[in-house]
Amino acid sequence: MTIIQDAIQQLETIPYRGVPPEDFKEFWLESLRRDAQTKARLELEAIAYPLSKVEVFSATVLSGDRTKLKGYYMRPRAIDLQEALPGLVRFHGYSGNRGQLSELLLWALQGYAVLALDVRGQCGETPDTRVYPSGAFSGWLTLGLESPHTHYLRQVYLDGVRAVEALANQPEVDEKRIGCMGKSQGGGLAVIAGGVINALGQEVNLKGGVKAVSAAMPFLADFRSSYQLQKGGPLEELAWYFQLHDPEHQREEGIFTTLDYFDGVHFAPWLGKKTACLVSMGLKDTVCPPATVYWLYKGICGEKKLLIYPEYEHESPDGFVDRQIEFFAKELL
Repeated sequence: MTIIQDAIQQLETIPYRGVPPEDFKEFWLESLRRDAQTKARLELEAIAYPLSKVEVFSATVLSGDRTKLKGYYMRPRAIDLQEALPGLVRFHGYSGNRGQLSELLLWALQGYAVLALDVRGQCGETPDTRVYPSGAFSGWLTLGLESPHTHYLRQVYLDGVRAVEALANQPEVDEKRIGCMGKSQGGGLAVIAGGVINALGQEVNLKGGVKAVSAAMPFLADFRSSYQLQKGGPLEELAWYFQLHDPEHQREEGIFTTLDYFDGVHFAPWLGKKTACLVSMGLKDTVCPPATVYWLYKGICGEKKLLIYPEYEHESPDGFVDRQIEFFAKELL
């Protein structure tokens, strides 16, 4: 038995501890219905760039709560367009931002229209305009823990859906050939945004859909297990929250019940059987523990591939981008 085969066998023995809320679909359908009352559009402002093969823009998408989501949009130069373009939405990692233009160039030169937006309130130009019922420790995961209706991630997930829909509404983009990608938080958001828009989008008259997802070492999966297994990652914020606000864990179940509404494992089946997925994990990863990634992967019901890297922690494996290029070319080009 190989190391990878042995790892999979061991992962199969670890139980999933999340609890899908009984009103999970109703909660997200109502949230999406409210958020989708205004059409998602890209507001574009051209940016000078030294390469003639691409067009580069500063992009803004107005969210459902009127927050201006800032980012970049890049596409092959219009004069070269013979048909509608496949589209990609790139989500960034926790405490990151939209990234560098050079990171999008890799995809635009292959023929994709690429959109990358800041996650609200994190380390980009996009603010978080929401008001929360109480404070939080350090980052963002404990903002609004009192209820799924007030939690920070609710609007973050809706923003992700809005990014996909805004890209689908671009006249040069083929809405039937859209993919989502990201690493860590970005990988989780790629699965979640794709799942929500694929499962619920038609019920609120959204145009977009997601045909392919690349989720590298995805975060936002199985919060209950992650809390016990993770070391040095964002869920340490929750440990500090317990220490300061609930040292005896009397409210533990209520807190994790809130987080169950945002567990990527519950969104994975919503991608549907027609959406292909490429997922990766590092067997030494303590930020996104392998068991949590594996449960998200198991929830995906379409064509899927799991890349396992035995020697890697949470860093990007050598060669993974080449696997992404191959994957999206097969599914979208």
